Amino acid sequence: MSYEARQKRAHTMVSDLGLPRPLTAELLHRHMESVRGKKIVVQSATPRMLESGLCGLWIAVAGENFERIHLAPTTSPVHRQQFLNHEFGHMILDHEKELISAERIALLAPLIPIDAIAYALSRSQFTDEQEALAEAIGDRLALIMLQDAPEAVQGTPTGFGRVL
Repeated sequence: MSYEARQKRAHTMVSDLGLPRPLTAELLHRHMESVRGKKIVVQSATPRMLESGLCGLWIAVAGENFERIHLAPTTSPVHRQQFLNHEFGHMILDHEKELISAERIALLAPLIPIDAIAYALSRSQFTDEQEALAEAIGDRLALIMLQDAPEAVQGTPTGFGRVL
């Protein structure tokens, strides 16, 4: 898919979400929980995940009524949000989660027992279309939050201030 086609698809998919406005990180998180129909718990990646090169991981464990997103630590709130937006991109795309090996599950220990059946999408490189499209959606979400930021802080402009 060309860059332009990917950007157009990302724009359309995000537009179809019916996001609350002005969009904030908190409202996006709650909206994604509503879309997914379950709680989304965001946690720091474990040292073992980081050693394997992961910067973001979305997992669902069989039998749990929530999903997890693990993120690499960063001192930048913007960088952290972009990792999260990317994982939300996978959710928006409704990408199939792949069955991961016992070795990969072991990276999550002690968070998940090795014998648990876990499905995951992990982000460690941007080499395929699936990752590129999730990133384009993440970028679109970030752009909306950036555009909405003044309104989120100051409230919806009413025009009343122009009168007085």
